[in-house]
Amino acid sequence: MDRRHFLKWISKGILSASGFWLCTSRDAWGKSAFDFALEGQNLIAAERFAEARDALKEAVRLDPESDWAHGLLGRAYYGLGQKTEAVAAFREAARINPADTYSRMMIEIITQKPIPRPKKSESPLTPLEKKARAEEESMFNRLTPEGGLAYRVKRVVIDPGHGGFDSGAVGPTGLKEKDVTLDLAQRLKRRISEKGKIKCFLTRTGDYYIPLSDRTVIANQYQADLFVSIHINANENRKAHGCEIYYCSETASSKEAARVAAFENAVLKYDEPFKKRPGYIDIEEILFNFERRLYWEESGKFAGVFQNRFQQALPFKSRGVHSANFFVLRSAKMPSILLETGFISNYDEEAELKKASIRDEIAVAVARGLLYGSG
Repeated sequence: MDRRHFLKWISKGILSASGFWLCTSRDAWGKSAFDFALEGQNLIAAERFAEARDALKEAVRLDPESDWAHGLLGRAYYGLGQKTEAVAAFREAARINPADTYSRMMIEIITQKPIPRPKKSESPLTPLEKKARAEEESMFNRLTPEGGLAYRVKRVVIDPGHGGFDSGAVGPTGLKEKDVTLDLAQRLKRRISEKGKIKCFLTRTGDYYIPLSDRTVIANQYQADLFVSIHINANENRKAHGCEIYYCSETASSKEAARVAAFENAVLKYDEPFKKRPGYIDIEEILFNFERRLYWEESGKFAGVFQNRFQQALPFKSRGVHSANFFVLRSAKMPSILLETGFISNYDEEAELKKASIRDEIAVAVARGLLYGSG
């Protein structure tokens, strides 16, 4: 029996002396919901998905509030190719246990469909279209080990900052950062997915809150080659304007970079802290601390290459590349950057950020930086 599930069932009182063997969540043969769920888990491991589905349907019938059983049922349905049923099961697991990151991730994987490519035009290409096509081919086929990432990016996770009760920065006329970042991320995903060369995923697809630590967990679970967190800047100085690129470092590159990181990290007070027992030694964390430096160095190199491409199509002034200790980037097991795309506190830039055309321009600029910069 899995230790985590064993402890979980203890906490629910299933193993209490007063009720474990007399538990009402049993079928006529005396098998409990836990028995069926455990049987389903073993069948999934053996890739006997149809049998697993039947066992797990019985488990959730006997115990409708078991997020573990619903999550396993989702895996069984997914193994059978029944995606609609899988999503329903994973959603039920996430409803019962909002901290179930795996179920939320599976919902994202199943529901995010690739954007269909437009049909090729029968009319001959103009000289300008031919030049654009040649440039696009060069963009995808060229590797750039001297700058940027030394490997081709195949999977990228885009993180729309804030969400839910966490609105982020709010502009002078009420524009919310969380709404702009989500729209920008969705536009960017469409731009990248249209090319068909890179798989793109979002950490959130709606107006809900995800803890900072879970955002990089999602990127790690997707096994992304690149993680990009999108934000909108704010400053007490209403005249501050432009876009900035950040990568993670222990110390900030400037007082302004430290201020931005402190603002973005402020939401940590709402995240549930992970508590380790006294004397616990996390070997994986120790090993990752060595790897982290390499990811940060690679992030810094990539940020420089990204900046050169990004600023060429950007509708706002570029304020360059900076570094600071951003919690949302710290645990990413891949190169990662954070974009501050304009100042929502600036009256003019807030007005521009409301326009769909400007958001499209920003998405094009970011896509250009990612696709060129990644080789």
